[in-house]
Amino acid sequence: MVTKTVVPPSMAERQMGFVNITIHGHFYQPPREEPFLGVIPVEPGAAPFANYNEKICAECYRPNAEAGNFEYMSFNLGPTLASWLERAHPDVYQHIMEADRRQHNALAQAYNHTILPLMSERDKKTQVRWGIQDFCHRFGRAPQGMWVAETAIDLATLDVMAQLGIQFTILAPWQVNEPVDPTEPYRVRLREGRSLSVFIYNDLSGAVSYNDDATADANAFAASYQQTYLNKEKATAGRPQMHVIATDGELYGHHKPFRDKFLTHFLQRSAQAYGLEVCSLERYLVAHPATREVTMCEPSSWSCRHGVARWSSGCECDGTTTPEQRAWKPALRRALEQLQQEGDALFEDYSGIVLENPWEARDDYMALRNGWETPERFWERHARSSRCAIEQVQMAQNLLEAQYWLQAASTSCGFFFEDLDRIEPRNDIAFARRAISLIWQATGYDLQQGFLRSLQYSTSWRTGRTGAGIYHALPTVPRSLLPAE
Repeated sequence: MVTKTVVPPSMAERQMGFVNITIHGHFYQPPREEPFLGVIPVEPGAAPFANYNEKICAECYRPNAEAGNFEYMSFNLGPTLASWLERAHPDVYQHIMEADRRQHNALAQAYNHTILPLMSERDKKTQVRWGIQDFCHRFGRAPQGMWVAETAIDLATLDVMAQLGIQFTILAPWQVNEPVDPTEPYRVRLREGRSLSVFIYNDLSGAVSYNDDATADANAFAASYQQTYLNKEKATAGRPQMHVIATDGELYGHHKPFRDKFLTHFLQRSAQAYGLEVCSLERYLVAHPATREVTMCEPSSWSCRHGVARWSSGCECDGTTTPEQRAWKPALRRALEQLQQEGDALFEDYSGIVLENPWEARDDYMALRNGWETPERFWERHARSSRCAIEQVQMAQNLLEAQYWLQAASTSCGFFFEDLDRIEPRNDIAFARRAISLIWQATGYDLQQGFLRSLQYSTSWRTGRTGAGIYHALPTVPRSLLPAE
């Protein structure tokens, strides 16, 4: 006797229900490549894998892709992770791309996972534009939704997103001022008549993230959810409702072994068995636009109850207990901000010799950097003249590349944890060093000395190491690539 495999119908093949649910996975890894070499160093903590990207791919990205979970969940795939997957594991990458082509359930992500409320408006726009461009290239369509790092927002961030065509994002319950019904989207009023819709994830998101017992049995989870979280008034009236659970994607198999199995069973079997229709946020919003408004608590984020202090002044959210332990964060941020201001001024002055509008060229730089557009076409669109000398073009390109690394140096991971002497702040400092090298090669200006002086004020409370000490301990590069100290 031959047993026929029963394949659950895809979301596109089912009717939207009255009770809809989505689990959103935020899939992201910061760039781990050594910025001068473009290769990921061996990371001993990831053994037996060469690095954490490989480890997490084996434990999370591959099993979820092969199980079809990306087709059923809502997700964002961070551009730096997507780029690595495309090169290192193209089969996993293609599984994820195909999932969105069938369901339109992917969200874009602001490019470098920076805390956008702490960025200038110009940098906000670049981060959102780069994220949109990356999404369009990979998924073959314009994104409707966007995930921002740590769900960190202020009204200026939301307004930039709306200006650039983003329709919705996902926020935590404490990021809005009014009591809300988390089973429906809300509209946020912005400048000049613009607006953006927000989905508020529900408080079960924390249990899914941290409580192993909550996800031990997918059927029990679905049954409990049906009893506890449904809006009974809407259910009785036959009015639609949308339930959002938002989590880090790496929970499913990496941080929590076997959690990917729970996800598969819940999304593909248990949810529907208990009357919960799995539905993408984009699809739901088209059918049921936001009808009520909400105002923002700003700035705010999902992993800091003090706005965005975790990434600026520091706070107890990272596990520290005294202001002295947190002092390295504002010192490191000041050093990076000063470096960026100096780099920006040199970029504008020197690349302006070649580029008609340096900042518009920066916003388009992903197309040139990633080979999505020929160099001839890029320079045709952005150069002041078709007769620019090769040396001038190379100078402008070095400065554009420096801008890329200055943006990367503000990656949120460098400020998330409790101490300076960790791999994440070290990587941000390494990205800054790469920018210093490119600026020096392009203009002859030495920004290294000032940066090192500023880094002296950022000190690890555990080891006593300064940011300057971390800088000096970075892998050696040829003397020709950095100014002399």
